[in-house]
Amino acid sequence: MSRRHVAARLAAACLPVIATSAALAQPVGITYPRQGTVCDSVGRACYDSYGPSVAITEEVFGQRAANQLSRNLSQSNSRDFRLSSGQACSVARRTCWNDGWSATRVATGLTQQLFGGTGAGGMRPGQAQVSRDRGLCSLSRAGQRVFDGSCQLKQVMQGGLSRYEVRLENGNRYVFEQQGSGFLIRDGFGGSWPVTFVDHGNTGIFRFGDYKLVATQQNAMRPPANRDAALGNALGNLLNSLFQ
Repeated sequence: MSRRHVAARLAAACLPVIATSAALAQPVGITYPRQGTVCDSVGRACYDSYGPSVAITEEVFGQRAANQLSRNLSQSNSRDFRLSSGQACSVARRTCWNDGWSATRVATGLTQQLFGGTGAGGMRPGQAQVSRDRGLCSLSRAGQRVFDGSCQLKQVMQGGLSRYEVRLENGNRYVFEQQGSGFLIRDGFGGSWPVTFVDHGNTGIFRFGDYKLVATQQNAMRPPANRDAALGNALGNLLNSLFQ
């Protein structure tokens, strides 16, 4: 066999590898600092599997970019986002697309980078997506801090709707269910309270009645001193009887 034929066969054999690499390569301006994270140098913002991340944006682009992202997030409750490359990602569907919100061409590499999968096409209809993380939480009532410490965070996404569960280290648990465009928390007597939810990337702020609960993913902030622990535990027994 001639050298020319050998070279031709080798080139043909390499084509699938080259094509696969090209499909997984990220567009110019889009970087992957670490697994589960994508940053957009044009929009100067970073994202993880929870959506826009203020903490990672500050780490990569600085405080000014983080402040701008935080302002943008305060104007919207949506965690879905679009990159300067035109690619769009849905946190609820755990999928990204190369053709934006037309959502007909899955961005396989970007989906794998953020969500560790190949996209919603492989999910069963109605299948729930569950995310868990450790966090830092503070609870205030009428402006007075009543708890400040560690907590367990859980998010369940199903049918395009979210449910957030926050369990404080003193055992108190709060469940916020999405109803339409808003959220509700139910008390132990069958009633429900409207919840105002503000998404700041790695931090979520829930307001209900005269309470304010702030939950932050652990990797976004160093643990604060556990202040008012005794007061928090005492009030927690009362809250548990109302919200459980």
